[in-house]
Amino acid sequence: MPDPVFAADIGGSWVRMRDGGQHAPAERLPSPSRLRHPDRPVHQLRAEMVELLSDRVPAGARAVLSFGAAIDHLTGSVYGSAPLWGDESAPYDLAADLRRRRPDVTWHLVNDVTAALLDFAATHARPGTRRVAYLTVSSGIGLRIADLERTRIPVDSGGLQGEVGHLPVPLSEPGAEVLAGLPCECGATDHLASVASGPGMVRAALRLGLADAGRLPEWLPGALAAGDPGARRLLELCAAPVAHLLRTLWCLDPHLDLVGVGGGVVEGLGGHYAAEIRRRLATATSYADRGRDADWLDDRLVFCEPGRVDPLRGVLGIGEWLPGITP
Repeated sequence: MPDPVFAADIGGSWVRMRDGGQHAPAERLPSPSRLRHPDRPVHQLRAEMVELLSDRVPAGARAVLSFGAAIDHLTGSVYGSAPLWGDESAPYDLAADLRRRRPDVTWHLVNDVTAALLDFAATHARPGTRRVAYLTVSSGIGLRIADLERTRIPVDSGGLQGEVGHLPVPLSEPGAEVLAGLPCECGATDHLASVASGPGMVRAALRLGLADAGRLPEWLPGALAAGDPGARRLLELCAAPVAHLLRTLWCLDPHLDLVGVGGGVVEGLGGHYAAEIRRRLATATSYADRGRDADWLDDRLVFCEPGRVDPLRGVLGIGEWLPGITP
């Protein structure tokens, strides 16, 4: 498949669009989302999204969309997106609505973490890399794994893979029971995203009684640099389940040669976050996990700085992967 004429990366805050391939200028518009418009009903937000995309795609174009939601990659049906639609969980066939509105356009819809994974793999994978993963820790948490040897992104019968943010969180860290019962944007409690996402860290800070919880993104990096004990405890508790996830991934898949970790939390906390995750992965937990030394981690784990991974750039290269998105 040739490069799409039109590409878009859709999130809770912004919709970024590019008409004409990788080197065309990108346009950024506010997203019609629950995050921006908490008073609007979901059906209205969805209709506004369809209208926005349909109005800007050129006639007869091939359009590829990177969408910030859990998606059935086999059909294009969207299961849910807290930043876009809150706790609405009824499946929504966005691709079908787009095709009805603009039948002249060929629409392809993938999850934004899938698009980010493809960009990460294109820029970081080396010859001989067998499988590569990308984990985003941001307003939500998601993971994708690609088999580079087979050019395949496997999904289950529901078209899903890697919705790890909505797995139950292991609160095994000493003292972590204080975080029990924290809500997730999906409406459940005690999910990985309840504790480790950006909003989850705010909830955890409030539960810990930190006075600066209301301005956490601005306060936390400086507080960590200054050695503030409350900031340090918050980072330890919120990073622990992410390190546990990475440890589990490598235990289950020894051919997972490269993992990128990015997203707003990782970018905002920078070296503090990376150091805490690496510290935990270096610690032996059992005979099955003797800890990973610095050289091993240097070779396999990348903490992505701002701009190093771009779903809009990644979705432009989705063509060769579409036949490999199969259960």
